Amino acid sequence: MKDSFVRTTARLSVLYFFIYCPLGALCPLISQYLSFIGFSGTQVGIITSLGTATAFFAGIFWGDVYSNAKQKRVILAGMCLAAAILALAGSGIKGFLLYTLVYCCMYFFQSPLHGLCDSLVLGKEGSFPVIRAFGAVGYAVCVFITGRLCDANGLQMLFYVYAAAFIVAMGLLFREEEPEITVKKEEKIRISALLQQKEFIRLTISAFFVMGTSVAHNTYFGFLFRDGGGDVSGIGLAFMLMCGSEAVFMVLIPGMTKKFPAEKLILFAMILSACRFGFYAAGPTSSMLLATFFLQGIANGILLVELIKYVNFLVEPKYSSAAIAVFYAVASNLSVIVCNFIGGIILDAAGARMVYAFYSLYNVAAAILYIAFGLHKDKKYQKK
Repeated sequence: MKDSFVRTTARLSVLYFFIYCPLGALCPLISQYLSFIGFSGTQVGIITSLGTATAFFAGIFWGDVYSNAKQKRVILAGMCLAAAILALAGSGIKGFLLYTLVYCCMYFFQSPLHGLCDSLVLGKEGSFPVIRAFGAVGYAVCVFITGRLCDANGLQMLFYVYAAAFIVAMGLLFREEEPEITVKKEEKIRISALLQQKEFIRLTISAFFVMGTSVAHNTYFGFLFRDGGGDVSGIGLAFMLMCGSEAVFMVLIPGMTKKFPAEKLILFAMILSACRFGFYAAGPTSSMLLATFFLQGIANGILLVELIKYVNFLVEPKYSSAAIAVFYAVASNLSVIVCNFIGGIILDAAGARMVYAFYSLYNVAAAILYIAFGLHKDKKYQKK
């Protein structure tokens, strides 16, 4: 049994490495690529915002499709292939309207993949924190490799790395066995049923005020780093350290949950995230930002693993995939839209430091709601 657990963990860790590699290729460099081909800052903002907006609706759509599909791994593999093809198609487009359309279509297939893969993995034996940690490793490694390739061969290389990683992930998905079917043949899972899950709704609302900042932070950190005296190369190093540290703390989570209730760890991570952004709002130097890279690892390492496990605990197994997809759509994608939009307004009006002051208060709201809803009470979900 133990050998099977280790083999499953190792196999799924490889899958997660490649599933998250495309994000490492795309997210840090897409704005630079769009600027390089002649798009204005406003156009770059429109494209990326519409991509995130597409992700919100895509999560709900694919959550419904995946929940009711018999061949779930085929659905995931097909989404990988579609995202890869659209990325390659987009690399040859220079017109704003056509590129925006292709980019949004790519996001439609890409964005729900990671949440649905979480559902797939949680239905199998294996250590989810360790498996998810390899996703963070894949992201960090791909940031570094793609940056080097783009420096040597041009920014369009990011699309080739993105597509290649998804093709490998597609092949790995076909090797997986289908998860155990928990839905009766005549039964159809409906997203609307989740509205009756009060604890799930409360957790989603609480997470809305913390997950969006962890992603939107990637957009504005460069401005803060430059204000602190750093340069462009230092920004890349900071992202590699911060993302890499997430993997370290994800691996440590199984040991941490043996000593502390997982619900309390989530609350701690929310408070730490608020303190971290409050520290950023004080205007630290670039050296101090680099020195405190591990704060992201602790906060995000806990939140990205334990929030998903909490969602999986709160709903019936047959609703797991739909709940996780909706959770990502609302608590992450919709929150990112809000954080990026308000953050952009604050950046123009008051600078990067005030953006992080807003993010800190946003996270404080998450912690307050989490406590007010009673979600911090020990429910032993880590033992499920």
